[in-house]
Amino acid sequence: MRIDLAQARATVQALAEALEALDGTEVIETPTREARRKNSDTSRTLLRLSHLGNRASVEIMDVYHAFKERDSAASGGEH
Repeated sequence: MRIDLAQARATVQALAEALEALDGTEVIETPTREARRKNSDTSRTLLRLSHLGNRASVEIMDVYHAFKERDSAASGGEH
């Protein structure tokens, strides 16, 4: 078995790039339509970043479980 983390690495790379792009973003305090729109975009971006973090975690756990199943089958034990 070969451990393949390419999918998780791609997700983490996308997450890192998006984090870098968002880091330092100013929150607009004025109650204008433009400020609400921009802050709404920031909110959606933060939610997407959280999703990417969760996705990377799931992708890594998928590889872990495949490894454990293969390891258990090879040693004749239960997982």
